[in-house]
Amino acid sequence: MEKEKSNTQMSKQSMTNVQSNDNMSIDTFRELELQQHEDPTLSKFKSTTSSRKSKYDLLDDPANFPDGWDRTAMITLLGSFLGMIGSLGFVNSGGVMQSYISENILLHNSQSSIGWIFSIYNFFAFGGLLISGVVFDKFGCKKPIAFGTVIMFGGYFACSFCHELYQFILSYSVLGGIGTSFVFGPFVAALSHYFLKKRAMVIGISYTGGGIGGVIYPIMYRSLFPKIGFGWTLRIGAFISLFCCVSGWFLINDRHKEFNTEISDENILVQIYNSIDFKILFKNLLFSVLVCGLLFNGLAFLVSLVELPAYAKAQGFSDDQSYLLLVVFNSFSIPGRIIPSYFADHGLGRFNTFVIINLVSLVAFLVIWLPFGSHLTALFVFSGMFGFSSGSVLSLSASLIASIVKTADVGKGLGTAFFILSFADLFGIPIAGAIATGSQQSYKNLVYFLTACAIVGSAVSFISRYLYGGFNLNRV
Repeated sequence: MEKEKSNTQMSKQSMTNVQSNDNMSIDTFRELELQQHEDPTLSKFKSTTSSRKSKYDLLDDPANFPDGWDRTAMITLLGSFLGMIGSLGFVNSGGVMQSYISENILLHNSQSSIGWIFSIYNFFAFGGLLISGVVFDKFGCKKPIAFGTVIMFGGYFACSFCHELYQFILSYSVLGGIGTSFVFGPFVAALSHYFLKKRAMVIGISYTGGGIGGVIYPIMYRSLFPKIGFGWTLRIGAFISLFCCVSGWFLINDRHKEFNTEISDENILVQIYNSIDFKILFKNLLFSVLVCGLLFNGLAFLVSLVELPAYAKAQGFSDDQSYLLLVVFNSFSIPGRIIPSYFADHGLGRFNTFVIINLVSLVAFLVIWLPFGSHLTALFVFSGMFGFSSGSVLSLSASLIASIVKTADVGKGLGTAFFILSFADLFGIPIAGAIATGSQQSYKNLVYFLTACAIVGSAVSFISRYLYGGFNLNRV
C-alpha cells in the first residue's frame, strides 16, 4: 500500500515536471507516457483535476521543433502558402465552374450528373491523401509534390479541351484530383516538422493560400469566360497553379529523415500497403469521433460552396450577384483561417476553438440562411459568416489531427482522416443535386439538410473536446 502511494506521488511529480520543462528529452516523455498507462491512479488524477495538459501532449518532445522565426521554417511556410494557392484554388472555385459547364457545355446533362465531376474530383483530391500521406512520411515532400504537380497540371490542361461528361471526369476529376492529393497533403504535412505549439496558426496561414485562390479564380473565370472562352480561361488557371506549385516546391523543406529513423529495403508499394492502418479508428476513440464530426463539417462546407450560386439564381438574383457570393465566401475564409488559429495556439486551445467555430457555423444556418435565405443581404451575411467559420474548421482540422498522432505518423494520420472525409465529398454533391431539383422549395429542403449537418458537426465537436480534455473550462 505504501509502495503504491509512493509511486502515485512520483507520477504526479513527474507530470508537474513535464508541464514546467519543455526541454525534457524524448526518452523521458516516453517513460512518462508509459508510466501513465501503467498507473491507474495517475490516469484518474489527470482526468479529474484542472490540469491543462492532455496525454496527447506527450507524443512529441517540444525541444525537437524550432517553433519560431527559424529561417528554414519560415521559408517552408511561404512555400506551403504558395502551394495552397495552386492546389486549392480550383477546389474553392468549383461552384463557378459547375454553373458555367451546366449552362454552356453540358446542356443535356442533369445537375446531379454534372455534380459527379466535382464530387469525384474532391474524392480523389482528399481521399488520395491516404497514399500521399504515407509517401510523405517515407520520402518527404519533394517527390510527391513534383509528381502531383505534373499530374494536376496535365489534368487541368486536358480539361480545357473537354466537351463530354466522361471527358471531364477523366481529366478534371481523376487526373486533377489525384494530382491535387499529392500536392496538397505534403504542403500541409511539412509544416508539422517545424512547428508544434504554433502548429494551428501556421497551418491556418498556409490555408489562406487556398482562400486567396478561391477569390482569384472565380473573379478571373467570370471575367474571361465571355472574352476568351472556357478553354483558354482554364489553361490560364492551370498555368497559374503550375507557377504557384513549382515556386512552393523550390521553397518548401521537411525533416522526414529525423522523424523516420527506420530504414526499409521493401518495395515502395509494399511499404505503402503496410503503412495504411485503419486500426487507428478502433485504437484511438478521439480520432474516430473527431473524423466523424469533420465529416459533417466538410459536407456542409462543400455543398454550400458549390450550390450557393445556384441557390441564389433560384431565388431570382443575377449571375453577377450569385458569383459575388462565392467571392465573399472565400474572402472571409482568409481571416477565418488565421484569427481562430492564432487564438487556438495562444489563448483558447485548439479543441475549445473548434467548439466555438462550430457554434458560429450553426448560428449562420439556423439564424441567417434558414429563415432569411430569400433576401440577398442575408445571403451575403451568411456567405461572410460561414466562409469565416468553415475556413477555420478546414485549417484547424489538420492541426487537430496532427496533435493526436505522433509527428512521425502525421502523414498517415492525415491521410486516413481525409480518406474517410472524402466520402462526404464523393456523395455530397450528387445528394445535393438530387435534393435541389431547381424549384425554390427544393433548395429550401437543401438548406434543411445542410443545417442538420451543421447540428451534428457542432454536437460532435463538444464530444471530441470532452474526450481530449475532460469536462472543464481549461485551455485544450
